Amino acid sequence: MKISRRAFLAASGAASLAGSRATKAQGLETLNIGLSPYINQATIFMANDMGLFSKMGLDIRMKIFMDGALVVAPMLSAEVDIGVMTPNAGFFNSLYRGGPFRAFLCNGQGRRGRAVTAVVMRTDHYDAGIKTLPDLARMKGKLAAVGAAGSINQYGLGSALRLAGLDPLRDVQWQTSVSQPDIVKQLGQKQVDLAELTYHLAYLAQQQSFCKILLSRDEILPDSQAAIMTVRDEFKQRRRESLVKYAMACIHAGRLFNQVAGDPNKHADVLKLIVKSIFPRDEELLKAVAPHWEWIAEDGMPNVSSVMQQQDFWADTFKMVEHKVPQDRVIDVSVAKEAAQRLDAEKPFG
Repeated sequence: MKISRRAFLAASGAASLAGSRATKAQGLETLNIGLSPYINQATIFMANDMGLFSKMGLDIRMKIFMDGALVVAPMLSAEVDIGVMTPNAGFFNSLYRGGPFRAFLCNGQGRRGRAVTAVVMRTDHYDAGIKTLPDLARMKGKLAAVGAAGSINQYGLGSALRLAGLDPLRDVQWQTSVSQPDIVKQLGQKQVDLAELTYHLAYLAQQQSFCKILLSRDEILPDSQAAIMTVRDEFKQRRRESLVKYAMACIHAGRLFNQVAGDPNKHADVLKLIVKSIFPRDEELLKAVAPHWEWIAEDGMPNVSSVMQQQDFWADTFKMVEHKVPQDRVIDVSVAKEAAQRLDAEKPFG
């Protein structure tokens, strides 16, 4: 599959997403959601476009942020009630400092064959024999690139380096301030040695012969939690019924999302719904990288042990989290449990 420069730029997020998506239904309960226009969050756009939220009596107002880290501030200020985040270092630090929210619903896991990120190796290093996880031990002293310090990408690449026997904090140099599309260019210009990228960018970079995909996240960290939905504590306490209904719609959409990712050609109509709301806005590219779109837990349950392991990683390995917070401060799974039970019992969507 040949990728044009225009498609490459569009897929990397060079284009801007104009405005926020807001429904205009009358007589429904309003929920404000903070999210980003990326593939693992397509379930929310799908549920809205398919009328699942309105069927549950909900009017979803979406506020779009181009990076999940930008969702923290509006969650703190109550600008949004629910936000999609990753279990990054900043997430745990925010909780320790009193962030009034916690995780409650899965929004993406690295199930086998479904992970949405990948470790890539510069092509000349790959050709020189660095082709497997153990070979990463030869990267000592090299420059590893991720989009941000403390990010889910640094967790994935750092974990791979640790499995290869390196100390990910001290045995490589880290570049953490360059966007992923620019990291792709750096790989082509031999300015960095290895990186972790969103899978479709890794695929495009490999098509351009800038790098080789070495490992997808599921091969490094099977079933690890990559994205979570969080809710403000006061919203959960005051409007729990609305939150459960929201989760029911998301779980139903997540089950459909998994089917589409497994065989996009069989679900052309839903694929078009997904593409119009996210980056990359390219059906052929999404088909090419499928099913590496991410896996949404079909019971809505976050992988609790994975989330807590990530806190340990940031605290013990990278020293980015000074004070750990207990599990019940991080995650409340009761909403997901209730929503999945009611979804299967009540069958509100047929």
